[in-house]
Amino acid sequence: MSEASDDTLRGEAPAPVYVIESIPVGGEHDVTPAEIRREGIPTPPHLRLFAELGRGGMGRIHPATDRNLLRHVALKRLDKTLAKQEFYRDGFIAEGQITGQLEHPNIVPVHELAVDAGGVPYFTMKLVQGISFGRWMRDASRPLGSSDRVHDGLEILSKVCDAIAYAHYRGVIHRDIKPDNIMVAGFGQVYLMDWGLARLTKTRPASGKMAQMEAPGPVGTPGYMAPEQARGNPAEMDERSDVFGLGALLYEIVSGKTPFGDDPDIESILEKSRRGLVIPIEQAAPRVGAPKPLREIIARATAADPAKRYPSVLELQKDIVSFLRGGLHLPRRVFQPGALIIREGAAPDAAYLIVSGRCRAYRAVDQGQETLAIMGPGDVFGEMALLLDEPRAASVEAVDAVVVLVLDKTTITEGLGTEGWTGALVRALALRFRDLELQVRNSGLRRK
Repeated sequence: MSEASDDTLRGEAPAPVYVIESIPVGGEHDVTPAEIRREGIPTPPHLRLFAELGRGGMGRIHPATDRNLLRHVALKRLDKTLAKQEFYRDGFIAEGQITGQLEHPNIVPVHELAVDAGGVPYFTMKLVQGISFGRWMRDASRPLGSSDRVHDGLEILSKVCDAIAYAHYRGVIHRDIKPDNIMVAGFGQVYLMDWGLARLTKTRPASGKMAQMEAPGPVGTPGYMAPEQARGNPAEMDERSDVFGLGALLYEIVSGKTPFGDDPDIESILEKSRRGLVIPIEQAAPRVGAPKPLREIIARATAADPAKRYPSVLELQKDIVSFLRGGLHLPRRVFQPGALIIREGAAPDAAYLIVSGRCRAYRAVDQGQETLAIMGPGDVFGEMALLLDEPRAASVEAVDAVVVLVLDKTTITEGLGTEGWTGALVRALALRFRDLELQVRNSGLRRK
């Protein structure tokens, strides 16, 4: 294998496609014989293994190359100690079989499942080149409240909904939906990973109640699991448990937090989850300015009572898509006290809606300033100059720390349809208000 292809397996940019007609292609493993013996790493003859890429509580993942197809894959193996215990070995095999049967564009495909001579089960799957959704959300270029974070985040979430909806149709619930189990690839692909905690809803495993998926106890990841998952009775868990997990993702997209807060104590988070103590999104993100329709989607998806949640993932996805198509999200900006937001006489580029804090509108008069208004949450300013494409008639500065939603010209044009009768009506009203303002100014009246 070329050095460029080795780089691909280490997370670099994918190498160009290449061909070596003589198969199987040679090459030594990138793990030492001593490590293979010590860790009990399966070494199928048709694969060339590379150094461990990651590990979880029970599994280990190695990138590898198929010596015949030259396809890059990921080999997931069970820890050799756990492989000696039937409970964990059977659970790992169940994960491979479940994932292998869920053939969907947003679920990583499994290529093979086997048990090596040492008794360690493993399966190979597509090697996804990308980043986790958690890392995606931590990217500083996608700050809270930004259009990129909300719009693109909801697009990703909708694809995860596709995967979960298909799994539900096939009789599988995931039970561990979280950002680190979602991979976002470089060309728009999104994959829901790690079906190790999945449970069957329409059939039962051959081992019956002894199966790992039927074991009592909390299931999932604290902070993202539904209350019934935290309580630990598998019989209470159904498709609506995954709805909660998706709602928790949406909650984090908007607020940067999980529904039960940032308490570092796991047992405390579990207790809050068991009791259904979801922090209202308004309280978790008071300065983000999330639109009411989006807040309502989050509240319903993360309801403590399953009966009050969306009855299906498709219903949740429907509202997410409707929100996206409605274009109801606006970017936000924060201004510190004294910051000038609008300058009198400047060309207009945006209008603003105050989410929190106060602003003062004023104009220059007689070598001084005349305060025109003190504005607070819910007030809009800068819209007339933008609609009429005229210089700003007044300046606006932040009195307190101010959070505003930004409406640029494109947003207003698309939202109002300014080429039609609605836009004509709005511009006519704006002209009348401008003329009235000019009359007040010309009369010499001063505002108090």
